[in-house]
Amino acid sequence: MHLLLLLGVIFVFTIGRTQGGDKCEVCYLKDCCEDPISSGGRNIKTSEGKIFGAYCEQGWTYIFRRFNGVEDFYRTWVEYQHGFGDPRWREYFIGLDNLASFVKGRKCKVRIDLEAWPPVSPAKRFAEYSVFSIADKTDKYRLAIGEYSGTAGDAMSHHNRQQFSTYDEDNDIDSRRNCASVYKGAWWYKGCHNSNLFGWYYKGPDCPKYAQCVAWYRWPTVIGSPDNFYYSFKKASMKIHCC
Repeated sequence: MHLLLLLGVIFVFTIGRTQGGDKCEVCYLKDCCEDPISSGGRNIKTSEGKIFGAYCEQGWTYIFRRFNGVEDFYRTWVEYQHGFGDPRWREYFIGLDNLASFVKGRKCKVRIDLEAWPPVSPAKRFAEYSVFSIADKTDKYRLAIGEYSGTAGDAMSHHNRQQFSTYDEDNDIDSRRNCASVYKGAWWYKGCHNSNLFGWYYKGPDCPKYAQCVAWYRWPTVIGSPDNFYYSFKKASMKIHCC
């Protein structure tokens, strides 16, 4: 329990700003779009009073960022509920409870950005969905997404309406196995996945184990061998815009 509290504290950091002419010790935004010009770690406070840190960029609020494998994403249900990592400098995940509170009753869209290793060109592609929401813990953070647009291929529609799963909390629809355990991640698995962005981060493009790495199967060209389930992406992030 003490460790979880520490993980929560890491997510809140002091930023001195002027609000209404007064200096505040800790300033909160309701949403990153309240400060659409700046980028970096900010403090967020939802309408329900949830307080957490997030990385902001041009009005978008990042749900997660992965870019060097420093942060372990093969984690427990409770860790995913609370969130982990540091949004200022490191890889991180915002936390399911925070995310559910943030999007509750709001109209949001989501964008996933992917970057492949050289020599893939173009290396950077994106997938955007016109609607993004998740339920609260009573419905296991069930995902709802809208229409796809973008350049990366649609690897998320397969996961629409699915509950979130971790290796110690199996909520996928596959009765034979735990998808999170088999594919070394956590996600809105179905039976099992077309995307696995919380999978194992491998420092190179060749995933040594079928579909266990940071995977996006619907990339428009075959960049893995023998298929894209054997590819591990260099960078992956997910961000939402609710304004």
